[in-house]
Amino acid sequence: MAAAGKFCGLAALALLAGGCSTPPEALGPTPTPTSSAEPAPSPSPSPSSAEVAVDRQVLPPANDPPVANLCRATITVGSDGNASPLFCHSGALNVLAWSYYGAISSSILSLGLNPSSGQPQSAMCDDIAHNGAKAVQEANAYKLAAAYYGWSFTFDPTKVTCP
Repeated sequence: MAAAGKFCGLAALALLAGGCSTPPEALGPTPTPTSSAEPAPSPSPSPSSAEVAVDRQVLPPANDPPVANLCRATITVGSDGNASPLFCHSGALNVLAWSYYGAISSSILSLGLNPSSGQPQSAMCDDIAHNGAKAVQEANAYKLAAAYYGWSFTFDPTKVTCP
């Protein structure tokens, strides 16, 4: 009973109103949530509340830290086996997409910071031959790896042909 009395007294002081049994009156109409309402602030610099910034860290199967910023956004897997989005609106690499491709594209994703000009194509063919990746999936895995490591190769990953 004494604790309830203290709470009631503190609540009364805080609200500058008498009694605890009646909630304070609103100063204005209560806003109704709508789809156009501003999202609550989040730790992400991204404009979407579904995206969250992630600290830079080594993402398996890589052995090197990324040069790219990282984020987390829910992915969707299409009928062709590709996951999207690969990148968040901020341009950061989506760690959930990286993780998805890590299971089938470990050769390209673990290639490292300084591969020779022919190594990405060889790694992509290795993933297709031994890890179950499809060519369309491997092109996206290449895009992730290129962003993660900061590669600037000039070939088109959708046109890689494997022996």
